[in-house]
Amino acid sequence: MSTATPDPGALPARMPALDGLRAIAVLLVVPHNFNLMVALGGAAYFVVVGLHRGWIGVQLFFVLSGFLITGILLDTRDAPGYFRSFFVRRVLRIFPLYYFTLLVLLVVLPGLGLVPAPRRDALLELSYWAYFSNWYGPFHPGEDSLSHFWSLACEEQFYLLWPFVVYRRSARWVLRLCLAVAAAALLVRIGMLRAGAPVQAIYQFLATRMDALAFGGAAAAAFRIPSAASWALNRRRLLSGTGLASIAAGAAISRGYNFAEPATLSLGYTLLGLGFALLVAAAAATDWLGAGGWLAALRWDPLRRIAKYSYAMYVLSVPIHFLAGKPALSALGLAPGDSLIVGLGYVFAGTAVSFLAAAASYYFFERHFLELKDRLAAPGAAP
Repeated sequence: MSTATPDPGALPARMPALDGLRAIAVLLVVPHNFNLMVALGGAAYFVVVGLHRGWIGVQLFFVLSGFLITGILLDTRDAPGYFRSFFVRRVLRIFPLYYFTLLVLLVVLPGLGLVPAPRRDALLELSYWAYFSNWYGPFHPGEDSLSHFWSLACEEQFYLLWPFVVYRRSARWVLRLCLAVAAAALLVRIGMLRAGAPVQAIYQFLATRMDALAFGGAAAAAFRIPSAASWALNRRRLLSGTGLASIAAGAAISRGYNFAEPATLSLGYTLLGLGFALLVAAAAATDWLGAGGWLAALRWDPLRRIAKYSYAMYVLSVPIHFLAGKPALSALGLAPGDSLIVGLGYVFAGTAVSFLAAAASYYFFERHFLELKDRLAAPGAAP
């Protein structure tokens, strides 16, 4: 077999297979958010179990973020305007929809009397506006329609911290650091479990979820080390096979990634993050070489379209569920918890509405901010 000798500077700026993985992540999480079925018998049991496990899509989101953000930072670490370019681009991508959603849910709708006024907890509201709901929320549950914002807080804290860590560092240094961070996150989770910490705290703290981001970062750093990149390019099947085996091993020890299982909360997260990182690396290698194989199916146009709107789908799905979906079910007298047909129908309908709402958000709102990226970001720092 001939070997490929990569040029790290030739890593594609756009990797469609990763778009496919992003679509899979959101198609795991959004149906999970709309699921109201708890325990049904027969074959329906496995459908319900699968929907309950949709939370693992968040882990895939974290790995993808670690991979893409670390890659961007390594590629621009010596460029003029490194910090300005990165932060301006992140702000224009993340803030407009995030803060518009908060404004509507916490100010406009309660002010118009269309939803009950939120519970008066100044620190809770501040945790949403200032991106620390992942630290405060596990001990002070907030608005149901904002219950998913903890993961956005994790990501934003990562965006705030990581540029300073990577700045002017070598890819090898970043790779070693990422592996150390992943090991530390596992130890933190084990320590919290032994101390009797709440499950939601282990699930939502950045320190306990940092291994997924770090595994993604390690893969990105490896692709910028010629010897490691060459090894990965010529072992795509090994990477994908090992990744699937890691995910399967985590499932085996944690009763299929049961949310509250101690094995899930400890080693399960690690094996899941490692498995997803290996799949991301295999998909990136496939795109780099323009190769075929089963990972090439991730380039399918419908998946890429879903990936394009995945951020808005994630942000809008939970408000749609609590403010429109559940009231509509109640008005129609439907009980999705007792019927597979009604439950699945609601999941499909909610996911479809989330997609349409996200597409509208992108074209009528978000796109106008994204068009400002090149104008406002510092010249010389590539996206």
